[in-house]
Amino acid sequence: MKADFYNHVLTNKSGTTLGSELLRDILIPSLVGNNEDIMYWSGKLLARKLILASKNDLRLFFQYAGWGQLKLIKSKKDLNVYELSGDPVKMRLKVTEKPDFKLEAGFIAETYQLIDNLVTEAKIDKIDEKDGIITINVHVDNHAPVIAEKPETEPFSMIEFDKLQREAQQVTAEEIDFKDEKEK
Repeated sequence: MKADFYNHVLTNKSGTTLGSELLRDILIPSLVGNNEDIMYWSGKLLARKLILASKNDLRLFFQYAGWGQLKLIKSKKDLNVYELSGDPVKMRLKVTEKPDFKLEAGFIAETYQLIDNLVTEAKIDKIDEKDGIITINVHVDNHAPVIAEKPETEPFSMIEFDKLQREAQQVTAEEIDFKDEKEK
C-alpha cells in the first residue's frame, strides 16, 4: 500500500472504493501471500454466481461494479481484445504498489465460457500506467467444448437493468418538472 492510499481512495470523484480496495489489494494478498492466481479464480467464481445473459452485458456490469469502462476493441473467432480504463483503473494504478486486474480477467473468461460453452482463458496483455489502460486478451478454444452445468441462478441482463434504471430516472425527472410547474 502506498503512503497516500487513503487520500486517493477517499477523495475519489466517482465515489469511495475503500471497502473493495481494502479487501482486494490489502486483505486478500495478505491472507494468501503471493498467490496472484487467487484473484483470477475469484473472478471466475463471481461470474458463475452472477451469470450474465450475454457478452454485451460485460460493459455495463463493469460500470456498475465500479471496475471501470470495458471496451471490446478487437473480435476474432478465437481472440477478443478488451481495454479496461476509467477512474477506478487509474485509481488502482495510482495507489496500489502492484495492482493486478486478474479478477476482471477471470470474470470475463468465465462469462465467455458460460455463454459459448467453450474453454476460455483471459490474460492481462498490457498495463499502460501512463494512460490508465489495461489490455485483456480473451482466448477461446473453439475445439474444446465445455459441458454446461445448470446455473444456480437465471442469467441477468445488465442491458435490460440499465434500460429500466434510465427509464426510472427519466420518470423521476419528469415528476420533478411537473411538480415545479404545478407550484408556479
